Formats: sequence, C-alpha cells, structure tokens
Amino acid sequence: MKPNITNRYKSQEIPYGKVRSPAALGQLARLERKHQKLTLDGIYSASGLTTRFLSEFERGKPNASLGRVMDALQALGLEMLVLPRGEAERLLSQRESVRNTRD
Repeated sequence: MKPNITNRYKSQEIPYGKVRSPAALGQLARLERKHQKLTLDGIYSASGLTTRFLSEFERGKPNASLGRVMDALQALGLEMLVLPRGEAERLLSQRESVRNTRD
C-alpha cells in the first residue's frame, strides 16, 4: 500500500491515531519530524540512529527493528500505546468529542 502523504504536507494537524502498518507509522513519524522542522540529521543527532535507518523507517520498510523504531519515536517526542482491539476507536471518539466541545 503506497502512502498518499507527500513532502508537501502543509496542515498543522498531525493525523495521530490508530497505526496498523509500518508504512502508516513511518508516515506519522515523518509528518511529526517535518512539523517540528527537524531534518533526518537532527534526529540522528538526538537518537544516534543512522539517517539511512530513519529514512527507511519513514518510508515504511517493514524490516526496521522495534527497538530502533522506539528510539526514533522517542527522539520525536512520540510514544506508542498498545490497546485491546476496539479500545482505540473508543478513545479516539472521546478525544474527537472533547475537541469538538472546545471549538
């Protein structure tokens, strides 16, 4: 499945939420990095992960090791949450309700 998000992503809104594939996680990490105006070299400096690995991770290569992926997410200030199936939809729905109440 080819990502449909490009480097021209301009919105300030990052599509946080359910991640079901390496490609989706890589897209989210890339968007967060660009939102923070960081380069791959900047993440390398913060995490010690090679720019090659970071690039492959952002492109959704499924051979990335989980430990290194977690290091990359931590360098971006992101964390993963593992929930029982169906629980993510409930939490995302609640989050959206709170956001709509504030607007």
